[in-house]
Amino acid sequence: MESSVEGKKRILLVSNGFYPEISPRSYRATELAKEFFRQGHEVTVISKFRDHDYSGFLREFPINFKMWDKYTFPKLPAWNKKPFSFLSRSISRILSMFFEYPAIEDMFKVRKILKSENGYHMMISFAVPHPVHWGVARARTQKNRIAGVWCADCGDPYMGDRADSFRKLFYFKYFEKSFCCKADFITIPFEGARKAYYKEFWPKIHVIPQGFSLEGKPLPPYEKKGKPPAFAYSGTFIQGKRDPRLFLNSWQT
Repeated sequence: MESSVEGKKRILLVSNGFYPEISPRSYRATELAKEFFRQGHEVTVISKFRDHDYSGFLREFPINFKMWDKYTFPKLPAWNKKPFSFLSRSISRILSMFFEYPAIEDMFKVRKILKSENGYHMMISFAVPHPVHWGVARARTQKNRIAGVWCADCGDPYMGDRADSFRKLFYFKYFEKSFCCKADFITIPFEGARKAYYKEFWPKIHVIPQGFSLEGKPLPPYEKKGKPPAFAYSGTFIQGKRDPRLFLNSWQT
């Protein structure tokens, strides 16, 4: 895997989320792809199929961009009216709990597209969803390592997740341990997340805080209006765990 330019590396990024999607993983993968390109590396990005014209993006950042096949698993029904809304949510929850559906399809898509990839110096895969890591683990074999080094980036834990009301079923630990065994490094955003992973893999874990670049994103001029403080939050609220009420109530007292 010799490079024609001194210091130049072949880098592969595998991510469900990517530009122009708005999500933490999309921003993380996109900004890494841009920065590796700026540093002069040969960058390849593999992501899910999306009907988007990338010509403008690729003119500015001429990386190698590939998408895996369109999803074929049927979509879950989305009924919004009662009592069918409860039924819709119940079906979605059951399929997710028992089969990690529909995200499980990423495992098969990633494994398939990686079969023809090899010779990279470094590969970085991104979760969530964790089936992206599972697909990489299934594709990476002794005959085809794909890359000299594989780094599995985990924004959120899987088996050790305590934010959800429901715990992951026991058999999913085999999927998690499979990718943790094969990955050379596992990255997490802060030290406190280390305990959410199996102790046997702690030596592989490295902390890389997540950030966000505001470059190229026009922001309106800041104007302070009135005494009440203003703030913005992007994410999911989880009652009793990721609950903003204590924070909001503290400003009222």
